[in-house]
Amino acid sequence: MVKGNIWKNIIIITLLIILYFPIHNYLINSNLINNIGSAGDVLVAISVIAVMACFGNFAFTYEKVNRKKKSHRYLSHCTTGLLMLVIGISLIFTSILIEFIMGKFIVINLTLIILYVACIGYDFWDLLRNEN
Repeated sequence: MVKGNIWKNIIIITLLIILYFPIHNYLINSNLINNIGSAGDVLVAISVIAVMACFGNFAFTYEKVNRKKKSHRYLSHCTTGLLMLVIGISLIFTSILIEFIMGKFIVINLTLIILYVACIGYDFWDLLRNEN
């Protein structure tokens, strides 16, 4: 399970790095850069999506996974992986939109990175506390 979790997180981080550039290019070329009010509205919508994904991610527990069944292990990694991917994409949108609204501020980006690392830490903590 731990090895699978490591691979899951490597794949998700790779996907997030790849997705950053098209998301950034899309938002830069959208009319949001010239319409701060709309950028704020999109930021609210993205925040709702992030909250739902965080709720699902933190509500999930590896305690309920039947580790003897390969399908259960894969399903648990897929479920948490998809939720963490949504969280990461939401944080990418948040970072870029906040840059539109208030300019570049490294503390915001650092905070978003810390938040994502904490999600990864929680995922590993939940897995390791339920290792038998």
